[in-house]
Amino acid sequence: MAAVKRVGKPGQPVLSKINRERRLFVIDCGTGFTCLGFDVCERWTTGIEEFLKQHGQPMPDGKPRKGTRAAYERYEQACAAGAALCQEFSLRCNIELTPQLVGLEGRRVEIIDRHGETRRFKVGKSTGWMPCHLELANSRSTGGGAVTGAPFQSVRVVG
Repeated sequence: MAAVKRVGKPGQPVLSKINRERRLFVIDCGTGFTCLGFDVCERWTTGIEEFLKQHGQPMPDGKPRKGTRAAYERYEQACAAGAALCQEFSLRCNIELTPQLVGLEGRRVEIIDRHGETRRFKVGKSTGWMPCHLELANSRSTGGGAVTGAPFQSVRVVG
């Protein structure tokens, strides 16, 4: 694991380590750590940059090698630019919404995910500048985890 010197403001998430074996960026959040996979980082960076381009704000040319400090820094730059654009113009960057669930927010669905697992949940949507769909256990749920397992083999509205 490559150690990375902590820089930044207290309480601000900062890249702490790069774990090449597990293909993860390890991020120090001040009171703990979180991880971001190399592939997810690249997918989000690319998606946010496309969103910015569609709104007349392209990012610099070139693409850093996956799993490098430069790739993580590019991700941070894209996030900062995306968040600023969304705040200024009251936009949402919908790249993390699950296409098969768009329009089904608030409905109860039964899905068979890409792994063959069947689940039922109410479709929720997170807040913020880059929302994602949420799996809400029932109608009384006030939150839930992000939807996983897409693309789905099937989606059926059950309520």
